[in-house]
Amino acid sequence: MILVSKKILKATIFCVSFFIMTWQYKLPAQNNIEQNDAKKFGIQVKGFIKSDYWVDTRQVVAAREDLFLIVPANKLADENGKDINAHPAFNFSAITSRVTGTITGPDAFGAKTSGMIEADFSGVTNADINGLRLRHAIGKLRWKKSELMFGQYWHPMFVPEVFPAVISLNTGAPFQPFIRNPLISYTRYINLFNINLTLLTQRDNANDGPQGANSVYLRNAHIPNVHLQVQYKNRKSVAGIAVDYKKLMPRIVTGNHHATDETIGSFSMMGYYKYTRGNLLTSTKVIFGQNLTEHLMLGGYAVHSIHPTTLRETYTPTNHLFLWSYIGYGTTLKFGIFTGYARNFGTTHTNIGYYYARGSDIGYAYRVAPSLSWISEKVQISSEFEYTAAAYGMPDNKGIVKNLQEIGNLRLLLTFFYFF
Repeated sequence: MILVSKKILKATIFCVSFFIMTWQYKLPAQNNIEQNDAKKFGIQVKGFIKSDYWVDTRQVVAAREDLFLIVPANKLADENGKDINAHPAFNFSAITSRVTGTITGPDAFGAKTSGMIEADFSGVTNADINGLRLRHAIGKLRWKKSELMFGQYWHPMFVPEVFPAVISLNTGAPFQPFIRNPLISYTRYINLFNINLTLLTQRDNANDGPQGANSVYLRNAHIPNVHLQVQYKNRKSVAGIAVDYKKLMPRIVTGNHHATDETIGSFSMMGYYKYTRGNLLTSTKVIFGQNLTEHLMLGGYAVHSIHPTTLRETYTPTNHLFLWSYIGYGTTLKFGIFTGYARNFGTTHTNIGYYYARGSDIGYAYRVAPSLSWISEKVQISSEFEYTAAAYGMPDNKGIVKNLQEIGNLRLLLTFFYFF
């Protein structure tokens, strides 16, 4: 028994010693691998707390309790001819505070993988203010010379590399596109050029129509929004051109219950450029576009004709020119100035005066918005003076707005950011 016990004791001591040696020399290496993997793969959370304080000199056409300003409201006369909309207003809001998760993971299909999910609290409509809203949710597969992206992200006409760095939430709208879409996107990289093809549907921002703003018009048209873009990028410059096509089917049944499959197609063309040197940034974009309501821009489409018996409608798109420029300079103390202009060229064909559009009675609009930001570590305090004017009038049967009267609004904006 004693001999057996000694053998068991020796075996136990050997096993414990082997375990300790293995733990000392093997497990730390394994732990390092796991720690390195943990550093390489996972999710990094960042974002900001943002609070906006503003006052307008008159009533405005806007979204999210007027935080997202588009244009000043037209005159609205009372019985004595006094302009009801010539009334100032103010508001405070923290709804655009944001949380972003940047995701990395192991390779798949021979590609580097990554992702991003982002939300804020601005809701989808005014009725949903303070509600959690999905902004972006994307996955990426990146090969050496190409990339596949899927999920929900900026429409390619937004161009994340070239947009005005204004303080206002509108980010330059209605002169600059502002829309996120469910999409699938493929990009091919050729030296300093990349060629992108994207197919998109609509969700939070949708075209107008008989059922109000709704993605059903695009869904019923059988094909997604198609976008093709060529971009050049080097260390100091980004430049690109793009073409965009979209087809809608506003109705599948007429007002007296006749089936209809009439569609409305629209094209848009875009060019842009950005240059950076030291603390200086300059950028510009020009768009000639049809039916860009869903981008929170001016335009849409109108009814061209109605059949007297079936009530079948045909449609014609609006045509608008949009352009903007932005200049920014500085680091700790940053100065910026944005200028934007939009022009209404009417509808492609005659119309009967019934529009599904934004600003069909606006002949032109413009904005000038200087800003100043003071940055200290993770805190930024910004102020912006945003003057926006719109020339209202009466559109003729080609959508050309006549007898214009310019209406202006000055917004004074103060914004605080705390980044994390």
